[in-house]
This record gives sequence, C-alpha cells and structure tokens, in this order.
Amino acid sequence: MSNVLIIYTNSITPRHQYIFDLLLNGIYKIKYELTDDKSFYLQSEGYKLNYSANRLDNNEFFVEENGLLNKKGVYELDIKVDKSRVIPVFFNSNHNESYYFDVFAASFYLITRYEEYLPHLKDKYNRYKAEQSLAYRNNFLNIPIVNIWMKDFISDISIRFADLNIAYPDFKFISTIDIDSAYLYKSKGFVRSIAFLLKTLYNLDIKSFKTAIKVIANKIKDPFDTYLKQLEIQKKYNLDVKYFILLADYGLNDKSISYNNKNFQVLIKHLADFADLGIHPSFGSNYNKNKLFTEIKRLEEIQKREVTFSRQHFFQLSLRNTYIKLIEAGITDDFTMGYSSHLGYRAGIADSFLFYNLDAEQILPIRIHPFAIVDDILNYNMNLKPEDVMNHVCEIIDQTRNVNGKLISIWHSDTFSDFGNWKGWANVYEDIVKYIKK
Repeated sequence: MSNVLIIYTNSITPRHQYIFDLLLNGIYKIKYELTDDKSFYLQSEGYKLNYSANRLDNNEFFVEENGLLNKKGVYELDIKVDKSRVIPVFFNSNHNESYYFDVFAASFYLITRYEEYLPHLKDKYNRYKAEQSLAYRNNFLNIPIVNIWMKDFISDISIRFADLNIAYPDFKFISTIDIDSAYLYKSKGFVRSIAFLLKTLYNLDIKSFKTAIKVIANKIKDPFDTYLKQLEIQKKYNLDVKYFILLADYGLNDKSISYNNKNFQVLIKHLADFADLGIHPSFGSNYNKNKLFTEIKRLEEIQKREVTFSRQHFFQLSLRNTYIKLIEAGITDDFTMGYSSHLGYRAGIADSFLFYNLDAEQILPIRIHPFAIVDDILNYNMNLKPEDVMNHVCEIIDQTRNVNGKLISIWHSDTFSDFGNWKGWANVYEDIVKYIKK
C-alpha cells in the first residue's frame, strides 16, 4: 500500500492547495495527493481523506467541508464558536459520520486573517485592534489553537491509518530583540543631548541630568547599554536570537540614533557577529516606500550582508499593503504578526507560514513568523509587576511546547537595563528563558 494520503475534494482551489500544504506538509510532513477525480479516489487502495459534502467510501476519513475554501473574495460570515469542548471550535459538521468540525476551513480563516479584510475600527496608530478578533472575543487568543486542532486531528488520523508516515514537528524558541534606540543618553548628537539636558533641568529632574552628564563624559555606562548581558544570556542558553534594528531618519515616532553614528555602527557590527540582524522598518516608511528601501540599504552597508527579514516599528501592519512593499524591497521573512496590546497568537498558529493574499487569491513569497510574548505588553498594557510575569506567560509557553510549535518572544534592549520604567525587570527575560529551556 502506498504511503500517500489521497485527499478528495469536489474542485481544487488555491485555498485548498494552500491550507493542505501548510497543515499537512508544512507542520506534519505527510505525503499527500489532492484530487478532484472521484473515480480515481474511489479506486485508490491507499489512505483516503474525503473533504467534501458527503461520505463516499467506508474506508475513508471524512471531513465535511464548510464551503469557505471553495469561494473567492471576502464576505461577512456568521461564525458560531462551539465552547462545549475543552478547546473551542467553529464551522461544526452537520454530518454524523464526519469529523466534528471543518479544521481546514477554520484554520484558513484564522491564518489568512480573514476578519482583518472586513470593515473594522483601528487604533490611533491605524492598526487592527485585538479586541475585535474572534480569538479575543472567545478567549482563545492565548493559545495556538490551530496547532492544538491539528494535533488532535493528526492523532485521530494516525489511529485510523496506523501505518501512515507522519513526521512530527519539534518545539522551537526564537528570541527576538528590537533596538528602537540603542542608548538612552549616549550618541544622541549635540542638539538632542542639549535639548534633553534642558528638559531635565526644566522638570527639576536633577538625577537624570547628572546621569546624562556622566554618560556623555564617558564616566559611566549608558543605562541602555545592556548588550554584553544579552550576549552572555544567549551563549549561556544557546539561544537562537534575532535583532531588529531601527535605522530611521529622526521623526515623531522614530527616535533612533543616527545611522551615521560611529558608536551605533560598531554596535551593529558587533551584534552581527553573534546573531542575525533584520530591519525594523520605521513608522514613517509606512507612508513613504522609499524610506523602507533606504533603511534596508543602510543596514546592509553597515553589516556588509544582505537583509532579508523585518519587523515593523510600532507593529504597523496593513495586510493589503505591508507585505507587498516588503517583498518589493527584498524581504523574505517578516516577524510582525501579533498584537501591540495583547499577548497571544494573532493568526491562531505557532508556526511560520507563507502569506495568502485574499485580495488576489494567491500565495505571496513572504514567510510570516508570529510572536506571542512582548515585554511592552507585560509592563505597559498589563501593568504587571516583574514577579508576576511568569504567571501570565507560562500558559502560552506550555501550550506552545505541548503542540511542538514555534514560540517567539519580543524584548527590547532597554528592558534589560533595570532603569526607569524597567526598574526590577533586569532578570525577567532570563527567568522566562530558564522556564522555556527547562
């Protein structure tokens, strides 16, 4: 018997090809053949999965299709989330002999961010709000629900077809660090330094004034200069670390150090010796595509190597525009899929995936890497004390590890500083890493 899963559907669309390849090949490495030839399917003696409206064969695994994968375009859908089980589902089956819900259509809905193509309210930075999402409204944002669905589905498939070859995924952790401003006082330039000193005097902030003077005079280390500590933790736990560097022109929402600054360039080159560096496209680049090309070129010239991955500053992500612009600029991998206000999985999945453009009904050549844990959210949005952080991230870590997903965290260089708003947070990152690596 051939070790290939024959999948039948009435008509094969790009949506079918996309989601089956992602879930069955991208995650579980199952050899399969997708067909719309009913005679071929019925005559096949191998393992058979029927994805249609009605059962066809006594020896098949039957999943009643919802119909979403047969359509084109985006429409308002009346989705009823079934919470009667431990893990919520939607697109339930109406057929007694079918798998209990359409796992493929439900996964497609979440992964493609179908709901973000529909009319919605935006926040002050023109971003999709987590509170509007199906996941948030039904309390499954904090879990990699697609991976959980697929783990259960694969378990049932393996029981039905015991000899079917299935390669299971491994758990992986990727630590990503954003450098929005490499230093607090150092290397800011004469004008910005004078402006800051005058501001501290005006506010009678004598402590900050004295600290800044000492840093500028090279008498003490800049509070945000925590890079030695970051590299020590990376080495100690053998971490896969990626840095995202903001190399913007100075602006209201882009306050990075000048890309011409020698200290900043030395830092970038040093980090590039130990980790992969990607671009952190500026807020301003969302409104001027030329800025994106310029910023990428700056990083390439400094580190003397090609730049192929990115994460948007302020998590600026417009599904209709952002990925297309990144592709035009040579970016192959993007790490912006997540929310700025809530922990969890925006696309419901703890795995990378190629982006499916619902506007054009085609796969774009850019791989999306969702993140789930962000330092700023823990501190500023959730207002957590450092000692309470683990209580809020352990579920995400455990759930992701349990399905052998890919866990990505976001930290910032200043979070390690134990300074200002990050007082008491110096060891939180390492505590999370210890828990992940246990």
